[in-house]
Amino acid sequence: MADVTIIGGGSAARTSAEVLTRADFALHRTFEYEDTDRSPVILGEVPAALSIARQVVASGRHLLIANPMAIAPDRLADLFEQRRNAQSIFLRSERRFHPSYHFTTTLIRTDATWHPRYLRHESLLTEQASPGLVRWSLSEALTLMASLAGSNPLAVSATSVHHPRRNAPDHFSLSLTFRDLSAFIEVGLGEAIERRETLIAADDRKAFIDELNSSVPLRLIADDQRAEPYGAARWLSCESPTREEIARQQCLAFLDATRQQSLAQEEANLWTNAFSTIHSAEESVNNSGAEMPVELTRPTEAEKKEISLHQPRPIRLAPAPPSSA
Repeated sequence: MADVTIIGGGSAARTSAEVLTRADFALHRTFEYEDTDRSPVILGEVPAALSIARQVVASGRHLLIANPMAIAPDRLADLFEQRRNAQSIFLRSERRFHPSYHFTTTLIRTDATWHPRYLRHESLLTEQASPGLVRWSLSEALTLMASLAGSNPLAVSATSVHHPRRNAPDHFSLSLTFRDLSAFIEVGLGEAIERRETLIAADDRKAFIDELNSSVPLRLIADDQRAEPYGAARWLSCESPTREEIARQQCLAFLDATRQQSLAQEEANLWTNAFSTIHSAEESVNNSGAEMPVELTRPTEAEKKEISLHQPRPIRLAPAPPSSA
């Protein structure tokens, strides 16, 4: 009896298989869906990946999609809608398991003075623009922002620059409204250099994350110079995480969620709200950057009240003046 089933290949699926094998998990490897057991599934690169994913979800088995960029966000959203209450669906995302984000999220959750008043994220990629890459880059950035904010965006306004030869925007700018903070996201493709940076600004301190800086990935900065007589900034360095370590953390989180329904629901809410925000952002672009409300999955009562404040109001035209005739 297998502990985990690996369907397909690709570097992400192979890395997941390697770290699970070293952890003494029994694996079953195949290139097509087999309804022979109930073990969790890691879906790698394989033809008809969406069809296999639908079969796995319909059967009620837990699913980790190792190459989510190959599936359109609206199709991924459909998978989450079809999931059962206790069913875990994960999308592989190396960035969410970067140690700097884990450290900063812990600071925010354990120390009220680190609660952010605004967030700013910038992703510049050297890959050429494509519709799938644009949406996936936005999805990852949105899940990072929601994790740091500890809540979901209520409204979004967006602008983009369309690439005439690639039928996709090569630059996207989002302004997000949360219940008690604001966030800003910049995503650019076809850039000369690659950057992945996030600023978390609290009342009197900031955290700056540079994902591509292996020596100093995180800096903590005090705004009050008097509080730091020997310098306002502190640099925290850590060993650059390997792909194997990030894959291990991702697999462990996925397997934990197969045993805890609350973790599975939290992951589903995170991604479905990100996809919904992208839909609202695209509507905003089509309406010249107008702010659009985000349709949240399972919003809290406080979020429902805030969402009502961001509903678009109908435009009332003044009555025509009476004619002089």
